[in-house]
Amino acid sequence: MGMSAGGSGPRKAMADINVTPLVDVMLVLLIIFMVATPLITREDDEQREVDINLPVTRDNPNTIDIRDTEQLILRIDAQLVVRLGDEVITDCSASLESEAVDRFERCFDEIQALLGQNYRLQQEESLYLLADTTIPYGFVVGAMNRIRLAGVTNVGMVTNPEYLRP
Repeated sequence: MGMSAGGSGPRKAMADINVTPLVDVMLVLLIIFMVATPLITREDDEQREVDINLPVTRDNPNTIDIRDTEQLILRIDAQLVVRLGDEVITDCSASLESEAVDRFERCFDEIQALLGQNYRLQQEESLYLLADTTIPYGFVVGAMNRIRLAGVTNVGMVTNPEYLRP
């Protein structure tokens, strides 16, 4: 006469969960979020954007030639001489000899102080960081931290400085 709901009697309760309404509700919510997410704006009515800095490759057509850019460039060479443009900010080559944990702190203090006093940098709040591939990783991370503390909010990293070599 019909389908049996399980058990021995005609009034036995069905023990299985009906997931069809649950799936329907979840699909509707998914569609609502997919439609509403691009419409979310900040208080100043500016649409939110996600900045994704992809690695630089030879095939990437959106690479910037730093030799032709007007952007400020902080360079750290293999001897830990830090330059902003052509101006030497600090020479940390003596720190390479030491094994002390805080050996770079004096250099980091000088980087933060001089970048914090640079008028153009404080206005633009962005620069490129070009570090030699042979310097200690901790120096680059510490320099980036002090750049941030100096008020620079946008740091573009030049990831392949060997492209600049002839």
